Amino acid sequence: MEQHGTRIGRPPKAEPEVLRGQLLDLIALRGYENVSMGSLAETVGMSVRTLHRYFPTKADIVWGGIEVSVDALTAELDAAAESSPIVDAVAHAITNVFARNVEDLTTMRARLRLIALSPELRTNRSSTFEGWRHTVIHFVATRRGEPAQALIPVTAGAAIHTAVIEALHWWGLQEDPRDPAECITQALHGLSNVNNR
Repeated sequence: MEQHGTRIGRPPKAEPEVLRGQLLDLIALRGYENVSMGSLAETVGMSVRTLHRYFPTKADIVWGGIEVSVDALTAELDAAAESSPIVDAVAHAITNVFARNVEDLTTMRARLRLIALSPELRTNRSSTFEGWRHTVIHFVATRRGEPAQALIPVTAGAAIHTAVIEALHWWGLQEDPRDPAECITQALHGLSNVNNR
């Protein structure tokens, strides 16, 4: 039964990642700052309340869905060979994390492009990405036998993390055919060899 063209009754169900893909397309078309949860909900044919069950905030549509990657990165770094240099170990770990990723690269690029182009999204850093930062700092500290609060682990870990994020943003904005993990590896090796021509 419909009334004034609006669906009533049980709210429609959706697969979260399918719904995320639809919403990312809408946000990319209209601009992140130009859409609200209300307008997005209306476009996909559900109530705002139902949409909030899937995504508590608008930022969660873009940033969410990658929470498990922190545990995956931690596991990969824990398994890294002791003989492997820090930057190589991080690059290899991230490559393995991306190999487990089931997200379509087109959706991933759309997500990363939105983050790169939106000052609001870049400011509203994901707790997942902060988790990556802490994980990398802890790894650097462990390798150096220093506390995680020591100067070099904090600064080196933060630099590595920043290089990873910027490489992802770069990949999101380009039409580079490579896997994002390859761009991250190149960026990290460039970071470690920045004084070499």
